[in-house]
Formats: sequence, C-alpha cells, structure tokens
Amino acid sequence: MRIPSIIVIAPVFFILVTGCTTLPSPSGSPVTAVTTDQPVVSGVPTTEPTSTITPMLTPTTTPTPTPTSAPVFPESSGLTTLVTVTGQSGKTSDTFFVPTGYWELWYTADPITTGGQDSGSASGSNSAVFPYLSIQVIDKSNADNVVETVEPPGGLDKTLWARSGMDPRPWKQKFYEGNKEYYFVITTKHLNSYTLEVRIPKSSS
Repeated sequence: MRIPSIIVIAPVFFILVTGCTTLPSPSGSPVTAVTTDQPVVSGVPTTEPTSTITPMLTPTTTPTPTPTSAPVFPESSGLTTLVTVTGQSGKTSDTFFVPTGYWELWYTADPITTGGQDSGSASGSNSAVFPYLSIQVIDKSNADNVVETVEPPGGLDKTLWARSGMDPRPWKQKFYEGNKEYYFVITTKHLNSYTLEVRIPKSSS
C-alpha cells in the first residue's frame, strides 16, 4: 500500500517550521527566540563621538583711571629756578640765599583724598579728611623770623577743581625783599607729593 507523498511531506514541513522558532532548553522546555529592533551592523568600524573644546577667552581688563597729579611748573619769562624742594611729609628745608630784592615762591601739591576747603572756600566737597599744605618762610638772617605763612588759596579740593573745570595749580607767592638767607618749615597732611621752587630774575642768577 503506497502512502500518499503529501502525508509524508506535511510532518516534515511542520518540524522544520517549529524548529526555527523554538530552541530546546536544558530542562527540555522550548525556548522562544528573542528578537530585537536594534539593527546589527557588522564589519563597520565604530568611532567614539568627539568633543569640541572651546578656547578660553582672555578677559579684558578695564584700565583704571589715573588720579589727577600735580601739573608740571610752566616756564616763566625773566625768571630762573634757584631752589627746588620736594617731598610728601612735613620737614624743614635747607637754608638758601636769595641774591636779589625780589623773588617768587612757586608751589604745587597732589592731595591723596578729595575735599579739604579752608574757611574762605565757598563750595566744594565736605570730607572727614582734609589734605593740607602750609609753608612758613623763615628769615634766617633775622633771628628766624617768620616772613609769611603760605597756603593754597581755597584749600586742596580735587572735587571742586573737577567741577569747575579749572585746576589752580601751581600757585605762586611774590616777595619784595631779599639779599638774605631763608628756609622753609613745611607742614602737610594727606598728600601724595608737593614741590616748591624759588625763582629769581634771570639777570641776577
């Protein structure tokens, strides 16, 4: 008796189909194959992602404004400098001889702080600290007599100078005497620096 071929082929086809979807486990139970949606790429080299390094920018520095300093003495026609005295704190200068009957004291100062009016100052800033400059002109030939005490008119007030747009420095004081020895007694408070010049007529230098 011949068995129809379709009866033989059907079981074989069934075994083939089920064999592709189940795997035997050590315990004998069928194991379902696990599929994944992630594509598997073979033969393609994998590169690590690269990071971009942004160079650090050098911060810009805002220049600090330079404080107003004492202006340089201008030239004076007909006069020449006999003595120059500079400093920051108070002191007594060396003795100098004025060979003429007329001379001028030119002076300037650079205050540390703003504010510093004297009693004759009409306006300006009010500060708890007052820059100060006082110059006593001493006649050594006359028993150390004080000829005159010289101070900046209006005090040392940078705020007032900036507000008015006028810097009064340097100042000058005229002396209608001479032919003798002098020295200075200088008193200061809260100054960066000061400069004094004794000037006499050029014809007598």
